[in-house]
Amino acid sequence: MNSSLNWSQTLRSYLDKRLLWVFMLGCASGFPWVLIGSNMSGWLTDAGLSRSAIGFFGSVFTVYAINFLWAPLVDRVKLPVLHAWLGQRRSWIFLCQSIVLLSTFGIAQFDPANSLVFTSLLALCIATASSTQDIAIDAYRIDTFASSDSHRLPQASAMAVIGWWTGYSLPGYLAFINADSIGWNGVYLGMCFIVALLMLFTVLVK
Repeated sequence: MNSSLNWSQTLRSYLDKRLLWVFMLGCASGFPWVLIGSNMSGWLTDAGLSRSAIGFFGSVFTVYAINFLWAPLVDRVKLPVLHAWLGQRRSWIFLCQSIVLLSTFGIAQFDPANSLVFTSLLALCIATASSTQDIAIDAYRIDTFASSDSHRLPQASAMAVIGWWTGYSLPGYLAFINADSIGWNGVYLGMCFIVALLMLFTVLVK
C-alpha cells in the first residue's frame, strides 16, 4: 500500500505547472542542435559537399564549451525594454530565440553549396544564441525551484533533459521525412514556425 501511495504521490508531483515550463524550455534548448547539427549535415550531404566542408560546420559547436565566459553578462546585464516586459531570465531567452529565428530564416533563403561561408556564419549565430540561451534557461530552472522547493530540483533537471531530447529528436525526425517532398529550404522555413512557437511559450512562462 505504501509503495503504491508513493508512486501516486510521485506522479502527482510531476503535474506541477512549473515542470511543464521547464520541459518546454528544455525543448527550446535542444531544438537549435537540429538546425546546426542533423538537419545541416543532411542538407550538406544531399548538396554533395565534401566531408571536410561538413566537418567545418561542426566547429560552430565550440561555443557551447566556452559559454561560461559570458555567463556573468547574462546574469547581470538588463536588456532594454525586454527586461521590463519579461524579467531577467526570460528576456535573455527571448532575445536568443529571436536571433535563432532570424538566422534560421536566413539559412532558408540560400543553398549552402553556393553560399557556404554565409551559411556557416548564420549557423555560428544560432550556436552562439543557443549556448547563451542555455545559460538563462539553467538559471531560470534554479530560480524557480530555489529555497523551499529545492528538493524538487532533481525533478526539474529530469524534465529539462526529457525536454532537450524531445526538442532535438522530434523536429529532426519531421525534417528528414519531409526533406524530399518540400526540400531543405522548405524544412528550414518550417523550423522557423517551431522557433516562433517556442518564443510564444517563453512569453507565457510565469
